[in-house]
Amino acid sequence: MNGMVWVRILIGAVWLNGAMEKLLSPSFPRQFAVSLGAGGYVQQAPSWFQDFMRTTVVPNAELVAQLVRFGELTLGLALVLGLLTNPAAVGSILFSLMIFASEGGPRLGTGLGPPEFLDINLLVASISLVILLSPAAKTLSLDATLVHRSPRLAPLLTNRRSRTRGGRRSRA
Repeated sequence: MNGMVWVRILIGAVWLNGAMEKLLSPSFPRQFAVSLGAGGYVQQAPSWFQDFMRTTVVPNAELVAQLVRFGELTLGLALVLGLLTNPAAVGSILFSLMIFASEGGPRLGTGLGPPEFLDINLLVASISLVILLSPAAKTLSLDATLVHRSPRLAPLLTNRRSRTRGGRRSRA
């Protein structure tokens, strides 16, 4: 198993960890709504994101909490199993950047503590971009099995051109 497969599985495990914490806490949706109602994740976000949070997320906080739970679970399972890895990597990038923006985006430290420029969400987004662009991240995956059965899916699922049995490239 190559290193990029381990990276894909590790990022999937990060999403699964977050999902399991939320799924195992029955009070998570209510706590999320209370936190948003008190200004958590809203006041520190950039102004363009605050508007979105106030008009869309806060009024639907418990529904959004459920979507967060299942979104993290879906991303984690997809990345660990290597099923629809490219769409999962795009979802991981977007979800991580959304969380990063809701936390206020990049900030420089004061010298008394660690800088907050490169936090876990920006790191996950960056690594997910590498997963998206790396054919090696898809070598040991369900995507590779799907491509074996339907070679035309190769460019979409594995970032590779498919080959026919005779060694010629197919018209994928």
